[in-house]
Amino acid sequence: MHFFFKSAKVFLFVATKPWEDKFLELETLMHMDKIMSTESEYWSLSNQSIPLWFYQMVISMGIALAFGFVLILLGSL
Repeated sequence: MHFFFKSAKVFLFVATKPWEDKFLELETLMHMDKIMSTESEYWSLSNQSIPLWFYQMVISMGIALAFGFVLILLGSL
């Protein structure tokens, strides 16, 4: 299993390497900061806590997934 994950990681790294320059150009075009950059002027210590909307999004996705699974299960019966 470890071999699979390691080879998948290497594959993804090699597959996205040619696109790296295009991603950087897109980032500058859209005036985006690096997501995890702490040197940004907008970075503050409040970024250390997870916002409430993230929990709401995860819970609503879980409910939608469970509802879809139940619908598929009932449809197959």
